[in-house]
Amino acid sequence: MPSMKMPWGTMAYTDSGDAGAGAPTMLFLHGTGCDAGDWDAVIAALPPTVRKVTLEFRGHGRSSVPNDAFTFSDLADDVVQFIGAMKLRRVILVGHSLGGMVGMQVAPRCGDVAVLVLLEGWTRLGCMGKAFRGERFYGRLNAAATGAITRKRHTTMARFSTEAWEHFWQSVREFDGSGFLSEARIPILEVYGGMGRVPGAEHELRVPENLYIQTVWIPDAGHYLPIEKPFEVAKICADMAEFV
Repeated sequence: MPSMKMPWGTMAYTDSGDAGAGAPTMLFLHGTGCDAGDWDAVIAALPPTVRKVTLEFRGHGRSSVPNDAFTFSDLADDVVQFIGAMKLRRVILVGHSLGGMVGMQVAPRCGDVAVLVLLEGWTRLGCMGKAFRGERFYGRLNAAATGAITRKRHTTMARFSTEAWEHFWQSVREFDGSGFLSEARIPILEVYGGMGRVPGAEHELRVPENLYIQTVWIPDAGHYLPIEKPFEVAKICADMAEFV
């Protein structure tokens, strides 16, 4: 897996390579405690005419653990730097959970982001508690899959000191994407799993009214959409390529 030198260490990434002139580029951002491998099944279901790129956040997957404290906003800076260094243009940025929240900070800082696909990328971290009820976090995933997700998350968190992780996570808690979403002028797709959805969930998710934003619900799915519903996610992403 290649890596890019950053001021804090090295950031791991994958790149399927140029798919030809005019081909769309999709950049995939994973969730908390996850890594680029979460996108494998989604990427496999996409057509070869799409360039597929993933990266792994600081301290995740094969990326270095930074020595200094960092914040949620620093992850967005890393993505902006990556897009520039890789000379990616007209990017369809696809983010899951934390990755979607990071995407909301990347888009206003980077004119090369043309489309944003947010897979349960929360406007605010606390939104999920009011928009859903019941146990829906792992959806219908089996014990082996949920165990693998849990182990990966624990392994990632163990790479950081308690103080460093809490400093980072406090910045995630403070994030509010409503201002960006209200003013955005690029196509944005908000995608949620339908399990546990309560009446008025759209209001509780705090997605502001904006003609550039559409919401899609994937039935019988929980939070880990790239793993639970890779074919549905791939189709959603491929359909958004028409806006590029």
